[in-house]
Amino acid sequence: MVRLVGAVLVAAGCGFLGLQAAAGLRGQVRALEEASEGLALLERELELNAPPLSRLLACGTARGRGPAKALFQGCLLGLDNLDREDFSALWRRQVSGCGGLGPEGQAVLLPLGDTLGRYDGERQREALAAASRRLAELAARLEADSRRQGRVYQALGLSGGAFLVILLL
Repeated sequence: MVRLVGAVLVAAGCGFLGLQAAAGLRGQVRALEEASEGLALLERELELNAPPLSRLLACGTARGRGPAKALFQGCLLGLDNLDREDFSALWRRQVSGCGGLGPEGQAVLLPLGDTLGRYDGERQREALAAASRRLAELAARLEADSRRQGRVYQALGLSGGAFLVILLL
């Protein structure tokens, strides 16, 4: 009886690991979509109001979601220390802290730190639009990959669990 319970727990654990791996892929897609939406929000705000950088980041913090909100909030809080750290270094540090975006998503966001708050509103809007578009394209590509790979991870977890059950019994 103990062996049977142990085998069921091993099978369930392997299945759970497969489901978690698939959920991690979907989470990265969601984070990229939220970052893209956050940049589009900043772009619209620049187009309508052309606020200074602090108000732009405050708007992004108030209306953004997920990693975009955390990024804008971290940058907004770091604006008080611009005498010790320039904005591009602050932006890079905050983007590096957004682990949910993955290395490709972070690479898309990193150049924005050199543009935001430095150039005229039109150039900033163009940079935000381009980054938002690239993030949306990356999210779409990863979504297709996650559907395919998610099924593979789930199948591997379940079949690995079944294999271990056979070995244990």
